[in-house]
Amino acid sequence: MKKSILILAVASITTSLLAQDKTSFFQSLILDKGESPAPLQLSVDTYPFLFLSSGGGGSLGLEFYNWQVGAIGFSVAPPDYIKNTFFENADNLKVRRNNAVELFANYYLRKDRKGIYLGVLGGPEWFMLEDKTNGVKETIIKSYVVPKLGLRVFPFKKIFYADASFGWSFNLSGTETKSLGQTSYNATAGGFIYFLQVGARFNLKNIKGSS
Repeated sequence: MKKSILILAVASITTSLLAQDKTSFFQSLILDKGESPAPLQLSVDTYPFLFLSSGGGGSLGLEFYNWQVGAIGFSVAPPDYIKNTFFENADNLKVRRNNAVELFANYYLRKDRKGIYLGVLGGPEWFMLEDKTNGVKETIIKSYVVPKLGLRVFPFKKIFYADASFGWSFNLSGTETKSLGQTSYNATAGGFIYFLQVGARFNLKNIKGSS
């Protein structure tokens, strides 16, 4: 269900963008050097799919020149089929809760901070685990970093946007083998990860020369 919604959302955004001719599409996302710089802005994002996993999350960012920096927080109860993304040899374990606090930085190719960007995020996350056979529980902490490539578009108004990105997660700690009940398991070294979020940004201060 979640994958179907994601595919539909990505297809809708892509269709909207490709409705332009190819030259306009390329210029609007990459070349558009004549665009006035966006002012100092505050951005607020939410991650819709987290609410489908009995949780929620979002981010708060500060935007200036080509940069967007900020913090992300979320709490979810991931379904079992996602568990193998995070852990190996964990068939007898249930992830009851996954919480995280992350810092992020994105650099946009355009000075109005639209279109393509390069980014990185990372931080600690907490997994509350339970052995299915005997109910033993424990919480583990691991840290990670994710370099990524993203695209931000404003399909409705100048304030509201959709943001899709993908990257590779590298776990920096917490990957050693652990035991819980009768199960010996370990966190994966990392893997492919994608994000889809919607948000809004608000002017805080005009930068000289902005429109």
